[in-house]
Amino acid sequence: MLLMAGWLVSAWAQSPALSWRIELEAPDHVRRLLETHLDIYRYRNRPEVDMLVLERLVDGVPSDARRLLVTEGYFSPQISVGKTPSDTTHVVNIRVAPGEPVRVNAVTLEITGAITGNPEDAGRVADSKNRWRLPAGSRFSQSAWTEAKDALLNAFLLDGYPTARVSASKAQVDPESAGVAVHVQIDSGPLFHFGATRITGLERYPKVLVENLNTIRQGERYTHDALLRYQGELQASGYFRSASVSVEPEPGNATATPVLVRVVEYPVMKVDLGAGYSTDTGPRAQAGLTHNNTFQPGWQSVSKLKLEGKQQSLDAQLAFLPEASGWRNRLGAEAKRTDIEDLITNNLSFSLSRAWRSPGLEHDITVKFESEEQKIESIVTDNVEALSANYSWTLRRVDDLLRPRKGYLLNLQLGGAAEALLSTRSFVRSYGRGVYIQPLGRYDRLHLRAEAGAVWADARDGIPNHFLFRAGGDQSIRGYAYQSLGVQIDSAVVGARYLAVGTIEYQHDFTESWGGALFIDSGNAVDNWSDYRAVQGYGAGVRWISPAGSLNFDVAQSSEDHKVRFHFTIGARF
Repeated sequence: MLLMAGWLVSAWAQSPALSWRIELEAPDHVRRLLETHLDIYRYRNRPEVDMLVLERLVDGVPSDARRLLVTEGYFSPQISVGKTPSDTTHVVNIRVAPGEPVRVNAVTLEITGAITGNPEDAGRVADSKNRWRLPAGSRFSQSAWTEAKDALLNAFLLDGYPTARVSASKAQVDPESAGVAVHVQIDSGPLFHFGATRITGLERYPKVLVENLNTIRQGERYTHDALLRYQGELQASGYFRSASVSVEPEPGNATATPVLVRVVEYPVMKVDLGAGYSTDTGPRAQAGLTHNNTFQPGWQSVSKLKLEGKQQSLDAQLAFLPEASGWRNRLGAEAKRTDIEDLITNNLSFSLSRAWRSPGLEHDITVKFESEEQKIESIVTDNVEALSANYSWTLRRVDDLLRPRKGYLLNLQLGGAAEALLSTRSFVRSYGRGVYIQPLGRYDRLHLRAEAGAVWADARDGIPNHFLFRAGGDQSIRGYAYQSLGVQIDSAVVGARYLAVGTIEYQHDFTESWGGALFIDSGNAVDNWSDYRAVQGYGAGVRWISPAGSLNFDVAQSSEDHKVRFHFTIGARF
């Protein structure tokens, strides 16, 4: 028997493979569906297909194709299949006429449960019906039917009613009239409110840390966004490797459902090493040390050493425990050296800041004392000191923080110093920048960016350079070197008292991950408005969507010296 089996296998292996191909005649809008999922296509080029298997595959094409076409709303297709025998290559001929797709001719939506007795949600019931994604007249398909039901259910699951369910659904098709009547019934279940927080996973850090980061208030109406916001605060705090915030909705706990917080802590001490390159400041290497229990449990100290081609800095910050109101206080010290456009600065600063942050809004209040030495061609030109008070306000209203495709971002700053309070010169500084993103169809967008600033003072001498303005570079006017636009003194470019810069950029998506851009940047930094003359940088770029956001590769030419420069940035230009 073993010898006989070996002979049969050998004989089969030596027999020539059956040669066959498929000729499909079908409209383009169903061709890909059939070529992807028909069994006969899946078995192409397989050596085990003999004549018997091929006959079975051919016989199964009509039922297989009808099953696929029904999912796209074609309930009366005409399908013919034939096989042309040959001594060399067999040809399977498939002809598909899908016919007209069925369309929705009647919609019945019913909402039941506690939501119907809640006056606050009366408008939501009507609104959810108005937003139904498969209205009368629309083309019916299995995927559209499923998506419409999911969207209707999610409107309740994510806001107030986490036990909502589809209690009944039916799509009744009439092939003769090419119409379908759909019926969906949603049972909202009870209205849920948040209860007490239960925390697990804490060993190294105090419980008050997690409690004070909590953005959910007990008794607040349940929303899924509230869970995500709290989870985001925990993950961004720097104390936890991972964090999850959830509820286990039980109808009996609807009035006070517990909030479950599970965290995995980082070690008390963490070292970060990094390297990179910027077309603005050159190669970069950095090292950081974080200690999450400095002096007191939960006090977080962060020290960073950053070495770049044009600037180097050593920075240390001590952040106290966040307050229940969301505010957090910090102490900071920094030593920084820059060598940009032949202006060398050595700056030493100490700061006390108070900040409040959320994904869409930020407030920063900082009091800072700094001493700075300014040099041009190795000659000290100014020694300045300033004790300044500064306020920064940031607003974000975009569809995606990493990959914004619609919305706007705005940052406003106001600060100043007085000679009577440890400052070389009195000044007031205001600054604002904004980005507006307008979709133009599905694949195109228009990015508008504006940036303006002013320093009110008798002169710019005696003011630390970072309070003044220079333009040019990746995040400013492309086509110009980093901070190369400002006030010319000897061989150096120093900061000016006024700034105005704008950008118009058109973006187009070629694929989900790749896109292109055309842009023009315009503006300048001057010491007197009467001297203001805008210069331009214009060019084109490539956009690649990565997990870290949009990677931007731009080539730009300046209107002044007509030099071409390359620029590389990550994220939206803000």
